[in-house]
Amino acid sequence: MNQLTSHWLSILCSMIEGAIRAVVFFAAEDKQSFIPTVFWPENNIDVQDFSPAVKTALSKKKCVLLRQNISDEETGEPFDLIACPLLLDKQLHGVIVLQLSGRTPARQRATMQLVEEAAVWFEAIINQRVLTEKNQLVTLVELVASCIEHERFEEAATDVVTDLATRFSSDRVSIGFLQGHEVKVEAVSHSAGFDSKSNLIRDIGEAMHEAIDQDSTITCQAAAEPSVFLTRCHETLAQTHGTGAILTVPFVVNGNITGAILVERPSDKPFGQTTIKHIEQIVSMIGPVLEIRRRDEQPLRQRVITLGKRSLISIFGAGHIGLKLTITSLLLCLTFLTFTTANYRITGTARLEARTQLAVVASQDGYIAEANVRPGDIIHKGDILGTLDDKDLQLESRKWSSQLDQTQKEYRKALAKHDRSGVNIIKARKLMAEAQLNLVNEQLSRTRLTAPFDGLVVSGDLSHALGSPVERGQVLFTVAPLDGYRVVLKVDERDIGSVKKRQQGNLVLSGMVENPLHFAVEKITPVSVVEEGRNYFQVEAKMDVNTDLLRPGMEGVAKIDVDRRKLIWIWSHRLVDWMRVALWTWLP
Repeated sequence: MNQLTSHWLSILCSMIEGAIRAVVFFAAEDKQSFIPTVFWPENNIDVQDFSPAVKTALSKKKCVLLRQNISDEETGEPFDLIACPLLLDKQLHGVIVLQLSGRTPARQRATMQLVEEAAVWFEAIINQRVLTEKNQLVTLVELVASCIEHERFEEAATDVVTDLATRFSSDRVSIGFLQGHEVKVEAVSHSAGFDSKSNLIRDIGEAMHEAIDQDSTITCQAAAEPSVFLTRCHETLAQTHGTGAILTVPFVVNGNITGAILVERPSDKPFGQTTIKHIEQIVSMIGPVLEIRRRDEQPLRQRVITLGKRSLISIFGAGHIGLKLTITSLLLCLTFLTFTTANYRITGTARLEARTQLAVVASQDGYIAEANVRPGDIIHKGDILGTLDDKDLQLESRKWSSQLDQTQKEYRKALAKHDRSGVNIIKARKLMAEAQLNLVNEQLSRTRLTAPFDGLVVSGDLSHALGSPVERGQVLFTVAPLDGYRVVLKVDERDIGSVKKRQQGNLVLSGMVENPLHFAVEKITPVSVVEEGRNYFQVEAKMDVNTDLLRPGMEGVAKIDVDRRKLIWIWSHRLVDWMRVALWTWLP
């Protein structure tokens, strides 16, 4: 806008005799103030003396003439100021102020009339430019819509180049895309089909390739100035096929030239600079859209090849330092993993169990009288764990004691009377009473539940069941020794094949993280357990050392040492095994 205004102002001042300087004030965004924007001559000048003229022109809304207080140093004549409002669509857009040397009234009126006509001329120029920009925008939108609305790429490309040929009065418009080291012509205006091996199409492709190689728009026409670019292929196309004027415009996608559009016109319609700029704008918009559509409709094999080429160019070509560093780092890591060995260990959750456990059971039916221990208590051999109610047994013991005393008296009387048969009968009754009394005493002794050895109460909390009945053989307490533990590991079925007897390993318990415990595998159970949707096998192991801190039921993580293997195998064998199973499942 400023460049156009400067050109207009320069022409106007050259037409006015005695013009000294001129300034164009444009309205600010608030529409309340005016800013000096364009100057003639092309250097900033002091506009303080122009303010009265600007205010007068704005207040009267017409061209005005004012005389300045200052005068020419040589002639002594005062200067004249002419200010005229500039309108756009009947809206105030700016003010032009000219400083002139003094002149007669007739010449002043002629100059004011010329300035008024120039203001109308300025409005017409601006409106024409806005209309042209709108038309160019409409053209771009319509062409982009043509690129999108068709289902197939060939139809969209043909429609676009045909539309371009019509809009720019061209004989032929072609579009081609770079494929490897050649340019393939994909569409030609007014032609649904064409022979890609014909001389015409081959020459068009070579002309496009010539412009792409030089990364520049190339024009070949009779009235054109000598070009700094090579135009041999364009000249061949023009001479061989009788083309008057040729314009080739390459287009760029993602920083790389991917194709070009070639426009052919008759010799009596050469390409002007405005037309060339307009076509370049259009090509820069529709070229990438058509390229994306072409890629989307490529066969899968071609897409893979294209992606591979682009990847190789990114890796081995210039730039892409971040990608190169990433790939180099990955290659170094892969090399390290391939040639470095480490201990291959199988990991599984583990818990401690007592190697032997003894159940303390109720020797007879009865009721719980006392409970002296609870799970987790340390006990010693002979400690009373609990007692059963013995009231009924005490009564029965007294009963048989009295019967035994009575039988002994009867036995002595029979001996005194020398009643041999009575002695034998009473003796048998005496023996029966003694046996019953011994049985009751034995039962009384069993009402006290004693610890069989030093150990730990694993289960059996009877403190909340005092007075409740128990049956003979019912387990009341479970006791485990403190000096014999085994490790029970849960090993995933995917790793169980690598576990062997006598393999060594280490156990880290959750409560003893700082002290790993060494163990050796003793037994592999053949029965699996399903937990959380996976199969696990139990592996029993024996620890080399024991400590007072160990307790049955403690849990942790165990690792079994298998052998030394490559790091890449250790980290990838699970994935490889899964892929083998998946492939076996999918194969017919």
